[in-house]
Amino acid sequence: MLSLKENRNKIDRKEQKKLEKELPYFITFVTLLATSGFGPYTIFQKIRNIELLPAVKTQSERILKRIEILGVDPISAINQAKEKTSSRLMSDFLGGYVSAIEGGGDIVNYLKSKMNGAFDVYAENEKQKISKVKAVVESYMTIQIVILAVYIIFSAVDSGAGSGTAPTKSNLDIQLMLIVVPPVISLGFIFLASKVNDSFLPELPTKQILIYVVPMFGVGFSLTYLGIVPEYNAFIIMFVLVASAIFPAMKFKSTYQKSLDAEDSTPRIMRDIAESRKAGISPEKCVIRTCKRNDYKLFSSIANAIASKLEWGMPFDEIFSSLRKEINDFQVLINFKILFEIIAGGGGNVHTLIALADVSEKIHNIEKTKRSMLRPYIMIGFILIGMTGFTTLLVIDSLTSISIQSETDPQKILDLKQESKESFDMYSIAILMQAWLAGIFLGRVVTGTYSGGFQYSIMLVLIAFASILLIQSSIVSIGALF
Repeated sequence: MLSLKENRNKIDRKEQKKLEKELPYFITFVTLLATSGFGPYTIFQKIRNIELLPAVKTQSERILKRIEILGVDPISAINQAKEKTSSRLMSDFLGGYVSAIEGGGDIVNYLKSKMNGAFDVYAENEKQKISKVKAVVESYMTIQIVILAVYIIFSAVDSGAGSGTAPTKSNLDIQLMLIVVPPVISLGFIFLASKVNDSFLPELPTKQILIYVVPMFGVGFSLTYLGIVPEYNAFIIMFVLVASAIFPAMKFKSTYQKSLDAEDSTPRIMRDIAESRKAGISPEKCVIRTCKRNDYKLFSSIANAIASKLEWGMPFDEIFSSLRKEINDFQVLINFKILFEIIAGGGGNVHTLIALADVSEKIHNIEKTKRSMLRPYIMIGFILIGMTGFTTLLVIDSLTSISIQSETDPQKILDLKQESKESFDMYSIAILMQAWLAGIFLGRVVTGTYSGGFQYSIMLVLIAFASILLIQSSIVSIGALF
């Protein structure tokens, strides 16, 4: 019985989290439809068809089932839903909505105050997320420094104890651990980053990425493991890591830029529609006139298509379905969905459209501010990964170089050189892998998507490989001073 209760509590917590994430948009939808003159029953009927808000849609279906199947009146149905919802914030909103209707007060004014309050809370939550992201980034960078320090310590101990004999099983186990453990730690931090930051931006399909990345990893690491061309192991791994990231990076870049242009354009479109409506033009003509413009960058063709389809008399549901196939950005889709639902239902008065434009601008400003505050972490990550990788390889190479110079036996010198090359290759591969994973981590932190990290992975891997070449060519060597 205790297990069932814990299970239920876990489900309730998940539902609460989803509901509260969608709550600002739900309140916005209710407010704008109420401003257009729709009653509670009609509002929940419309919300039932919104696939973008699955948790809210489920709540609406529960309310409508009480009304349509059990014959409960809408106010009582909302009251019952208020008592059974897992979210206190949702319960408070529904309770206040019912009280405003029953008391005969200014419902629209109440809803607008709740809508503004919901977005204030949303903005504060986003600021708290940035603080959490900062803590995760600082922890990750500290771990990176610790890992690279361990590389140096192990190399120092190994070079100090080097005698030209074959490596012991203990040493091999430690070397294997140094290669396997850091990527596992990085993967753990990447997963942690997904819990503290999310995004409106779409993620590339995981299957599509794996189909491209996994075979390349398999070929590259097989060549390295089999030692077919041992003198080019670092180059092979670098090539594999860069090549495996190129396709996802290019794919994401085009999608990302289109989403950014759409996010920038949507508040302008909503504002222009509201301003055109003030002149007495019909809502449909306002949309056509605004969407026909060509100054929305990559979003221009999509906006023009909306205008053309509306001119041809296509229903708003079909237009929205076409829009959803073209772009998968939640911020953009929710704005257009609300706009289309309002106009299709016969609403679309000036006050409603102005309120929608205000909300659209508020959402956009919150996201834009969040991105600008997270962007500096890219530079921090690049500097730290670049400097620590270079410093670590330099120290390792110098320690082994000093150890070789202290030997006088020619055979031992040859054996030490071979061991030194193998160790340097091992650490080089480990640092290249760390750089690749650090790029994924930075992408998840800054863009809110794993896909956004591949472009940073390419740059970090190339920086790390440049460090390897610089040290291998003996342009920089501390050992040369002794």
